[in-house]
Amino acid sequence: MSISLKKRTLFSGVILATSLSTMAYAQQPKEGFTVTPSLGYIHTDSDRNLSNDATYAVSVGYQTKTPWAAELTYLHSDLKHRGSSVDLDQYRVDGIYNLPEFTNAKFSPYVAAGIGNTYYTKNSSANGNNTFVNAGGGVKYAINQDVSLRADFRLTKDLTNTKFDNITSVGVQYSFGKPASL
Repeated sequence: MSISLKKRTLFSGVILATSLSTMAYAQQPKEGFTVTPSLGYIHTDSDRNLSNDATYAVSVGYQTKTPWAAELTYLHSDLKHRGSSVDLDQYRVDGIYNLPEFTNAKFSPYVAAGIGNTYYTKNSSANGNNTFVNAGGGVKYAINQDVSLRADFRLTKDLTNTKFDNITSVGVQYSFGKPASL
C-alpha cells in the first residue's frame, strides 16, 4: 500500500483531535433532510495501479432528533490505469453519529461508517464492481442554521480484494426544516 494504515489512522486522529480541542458542550443538529455537494481527493491503494485524483460527490441524508443521521452518497472520479481512462462511480449508505458532548453552536464533529459499491468503467465498457465498507469522520462548521461547511475523511476497505483507499472531501451541507409529520 502507498500509505500505511498507521499513517491513515494518525491523519484521521489528528483531524479529530484538532476539531475536538476547540469544542464545548452540546447543541443538537437540526432535524430534517440534508443535501451535501462536495469536492475531494481519492488516494487509491498502490496495488490497484490506479492514479489518485479529484472527486466530486453529492449526499442526501436525514438527521433525526437524536445524534444519529443516515446518508446516501454518490461519488465520481476520473482515474488512470496504465495510461487508460477509468471512471470510478461509488454509491454508499452511511450511518452518522454526531458527537453531542463536543458540539457547540458552530462546530459539530461526527463519526461515520457504512457500506457501498464501487463501479469501475474503462473505455466505455464495464469492468467490474466491488463492495466496500468505510469508516471515518469529520466536522461541520455552521454558517447559519441551514448551511454548514463540512470536512470529511473516509478510509474504505474493498471486500473483494482487501485493498484500502481513502477519500478526503470538503463540502457545503444544506439542511431543510422539519420533516413531514407521520
